[in-house]
Amino acid sequence: MNKLHLPLTYHWFDEIESGRKTCEYRRFTEGWSKRLSRLKKSDLVVFHRGYSSRTITRRIVNIRLVDGWNLPNEVYQFFGRPNESRFFEITFE
Repeated sequence: MNKLHLPLTYHWFDEIESGRKTCEYRRFTEGWSKRLSRLKKSDLVVFHRGYSSRTITRRIVNIRLVDGWNLPNEVYQFFGRPNESRFFEITFE
């Protein structure tokens, strides 16, 4: 079983911890393509609150590509209105 480790800002970590956020987004780049290509459904994603020892582990449900236009509002604003960009959507439970 593979694990993906992702450091997050306190805001996004707290959203996942509370259950309000069930997807994480990363820009479609060569680096992220390589990292995510080895993952499959039921692998684990480990979220770190900043670079602290506090973590949350979730099981990956799906990884897919989405357009910037289809990002949730708060995420869309965070990425600076990335209309024409593509993103990996990592859905977890």
